Amino acid sequence: MDQDLKNVDWERLLPPERIARCRALASEALERAALADAAMRKHYLELASEWTKLADEMERIAVDEEGSD
Repeated sequence: MDQDLKNVDWERLLPPERIARCRALASEALERAALADAAMRKHYLELASEWTKLADEMERIAVDEEGSD
């Protein structure tokens, strides 16, 4: 994983940066799943799915907040 992703203070990120970070983490989990044995692959795929769900939810909230302005 990129050292910059590991050392970022989540609270200081803007929503679009948080979303991008979640998507990057999902992507990394997918890459690791491709190289993992069957037992670990399942866990990496679940992790990628959860990071993606989090990013999707943050995007939905951001769109909802934009529409309520």
